[in-house]
Amino acid sequence: MIRALTEEAPRLVRRADENELALRLFGGVAIWLRCTEQTRQLLGRDYGDIDLVAHKGGSRRLRELLEHEGYVPERVFNATHGASRLLYHAPDSSYHIDVFLDQFEMSHKLDFSRRLEVESVCLPAAELLLAKLQVAEVNRKDLTDTAMLLLDHRPGEADGPGALNLAEVSEVCAASWGLYTTVTDNLDALRAIVDALGLDAERATLLRDRITEVRGGLEAAPKTGAWKMRARIGRRKRWYEVPEEVTR
Repeated sequence: MIRALTEEAPRLVRRADENELALRLFGGVAIWLRCTEQTRQLLGRDYGDIDLVAHKGGSRRLRELLEHEGYVPERVFNATHGASRLLYHAPDSSYHIDVFLDQFEMSHKLDFSRRLEVESVCLPAAELLLAKLQVAEVNRKDLTDTAMLLLDHRPGEADGPGALNLAEVSEVCAASWGLYTTVTDNLDALRAIVDALGLDAERATLLRDRITEVRGGLEAAPKTGAWKMRARIGRRKRWYEVPEEVTR
């Protein structure tokens, strides 16, 4: 399954590009594609779906493209949620495709529209990191994917292969106390399982150092007025949404 999805996912992006549609990957498959073979061997896993993001304005043409490629729409779901999200099944029903339109909304809302076309095939590493760490009830899978990303992407102020735009991550988190809190909680959770990931000493140290660097960047970034006002309430009020379960 892993080979099928990691080949099919970029193929769909290329097909969209041929049709002048902006389509990018995120989620576990995108992280796998961006990482080195060594990291894939150490921390890669089976992937059960393909996560995509596109501009809302191109959703009609994207629907037509996916159906032309043999994907089967979840019609009730798409009729209900189609303004923000689409769901498709593979022709053989072995996996599904989630398409988010401009925004990714789960525990927190992330706007992907502004930087959708910064890089080809996948969203930038900054957005991939935020998508994984915005999960309020984070699981081992999400933390392991995050570890893969951090091992192969150096934090800094630029996007690109092997680069994580920490300035972008920090700016987004500095505008939302809730997102900041979930992301920093999850960085702490990742640090707590480093020893259990089966890494050699050098790579375990690298991962810890990058966790520290990212967390430090988030703490140091100047916070907005809205962030400071919400911080006064703190954890007395829930700061994240509970995502609706999707029946596939």
